[in-house]
Amino acid sequence: MSSRFRSIRSRPTERLIFWGVALLLLSQMTWWIAVQVRESRRLQEARIAQMRAGRAEAWQFDSMALFRPTLGMESGERPGVVMGRLPETRTLDERIKAIESQFPYVAALPNPVAVDDPVMLTDDRTIYLTLRPEVLEAIRRERTQALWRTAGEATFLVIIILVGMTYIYLQLNSAMAVMQRQRNFVASITHELKTPIASIRIWMETLFARQLPPERLQRIHNLMDGDLNRLAELVGNLLETARADADKLEIQPEPLELAPWLESLCQDIDRRLGEGSLGLRLNLSPGLWALIDPKAFAMVISNLLSNALKYASEPRETTITLDATESQVVLSVRDLGHGIPAKELPRIFQRFYRVGDEMTRSVPGTGLGLFLCREIVRAHGGTIRVSSLGNGLGSTFTIRLARLTR
Repeated sequence: MSSRFRSIRSRPTERLIFWGVALLLLSQMTWWIAVQVRESRRLQEARIAQMRAGRAEAWQFDSMALFRPTLGMESGERPGVVMGRLPETRTLDERIKAIESQFPYVAALPNPVAVDDPVMLTDDRTIYLTLRPEVLEAIRRERTQALWRTAGEATFLVIIILVGMTYIYLQLNSAMAVMQRQRNFVASITHELKTPIASIRIWMETLFARQLPPERLQRIHNLMDGDLNRLAELVGNLLETARADADKLEIQPEPLELAPWLESLCQDIDRRLGEGSLGLRLNLSPGLWALIDPKAFAMVISNLLSNALKYASEPRETTITLDATESQVVLSVRDLGHGIPAKELPRIFQRFYRVGDEMTRSVPGTGLGLFLCREIVRAHGGTIRVSSLGNGLGSTFTIRLARLTR
């Protein structure tokens, strides 16, 4: 299976694994919270049942205080005979205080709270022994807080794990994208080197194999010169890329009036690419100066115009506009070519990145040109942006530099 199809299939597989693990974590968290809910309910019911048993014990405690059978050994009593004493003459309030001091969770109320609340033995009032509502509410509140705390801890743990997984997923995707772009670069650089070398070899064999008329020799000379220029440009891009990676771009800026310089440069590039093939239109405002390195910035303009040639069909129309704001000069290169899909725009200036697949791409290139444009513009303290309305609607590259007042 080719690397192209492996890369196409690997991305859905990664997403499937990621979401599968995420769903597994969420299901584990749900199960754990369900277990905590069940166990906390069981513990709450056990505590309430224990308190209800204590309520019955409180009733028994109060009753036994009224009727305390004893093994009487007082005068006149026979040994081993159980004698019942008369009830004690404690008041109801005293009995209630005794119960509440012995059983803090039991309250004596005139109305029952539960259907099984026992009745105290009194003469004229009906008093029920019941569990204190505030104690029951405190137990329920404590359970609720414990459940919220458990849910919060579980949610925090899952979020931390998902954030970590997302970070790892993005890093792996980034690494795989870099590896894919490097494979594309190797494929493209092989093609970019092989084609002009093969062309030069053929023309050399032609030159040494036969006598040719002067016009034929001139044509071969021009073709070989074009191939050599292509190789020189490729090597130059590679060297500049290496310098950019090492933060060693050599920029020697100087004050320059942009309009005449751009006009001359664009005409030279147009002749080199094929006179009239770009369909150049220059809208250059005069009197605008900037501090730039002409040689380095010429590489930026050359790469942008070369892309305008490669990614547009005939008849082409390429418009270069130079304008200014109060503090900046604004240079834009607009073509009516194939355009750039919206999802590709954020990555278009990445090193080795090219739209599409290298194995099926017919447009030559290495994916270094726009990367170098960005690095050179940054080295000048400027910015470069790209915009496109989509496939078939062209692209516009906009460069902003500090304006130099003269």
